[in-house]
Amino acid sequence: MKSRDILLETAEVLESTLDKIDRLKVLSEKEKEAVKTKLKNAAANFKKLAEEAEKDNEELAEFFLKKAKELKLASVDKKIEEMGKKEYLKLVNRIELYSRSAEYDFKPEKLAELKRVYRKYIFGMTSFFILTGIYLNQFLAVTALILAIPIILSMLSLQRRGYLGLLLAYSAIPIPLIVGAMAASYGIRALNDPAKIAEIAGHLNKSTTFAQGYLVVLTLLAAVELYLLISAAVELYRHRHAFL
Repeated sequence: MKSRDILLETAEVLESTLDKIDRLKVLSEKEKEAVKTKLKNAAANFKKLAEEAEKDNEELAEFFLKKAKELKLASVDKKIEEMGKKEYLKLVNRIELYSRSAEYDFKPEKLAELKRVYRKYIFGMTSFFILTGIYLNQFLAVTALILAIPIILSMLSLQRRGYLGLLLAYSAIPIPLIVGAMAASYGIRALNDPAKIAEIAGHLNKSTTFAQGYLVVLTLLAAVELYLLISAAVELYRHRHAFL
């Protein structure tokens, strides 16, 4: 598999850049140590990936090698002064991010795991929208409409492994979790209160049996939503390096 050789070469280029960092004058000692740590991490990640890669992705491996060579060429005082220290440090951060996310492109099982997390997030948010529709609370329905755009954007960005999607997902998840917890608590309490069941039946203009069924569905849907979104939040964090 040619990708493995290219990934190893990428690691070697990054390791050979380490000696150049010590000679830099435009970076402080603290910044030099930070850069060297990131380059060592990136080199180690690419080496490990070269051993574990199951899918041949020569084009992407060449891209990583090109970026590593560009970083090596940029690791001199003159170049850093031209581009700016901030921009140089961004390049270093970027190569480390590439090394962490690359396993999702060379190891199919990792990408399959990520897709399962993505489906949990989608189904969890779908449950949230259904829940707000049947919860008979106008305020929550309006809240769901407000959240619809960031949730949809997060879904689209997550599918493309965009870091913005991860941020949007984490900003959107708390309110659905609160709604799910409220609905589950309400359903459980109401099911144990005959007077409340009768009140809900009158509000729905249905029988008490129908009201009980409604509360059971509401509670189960809330429980499913909570499980899916909590699980998705935990697993998205575990796979956070997949997003760029």
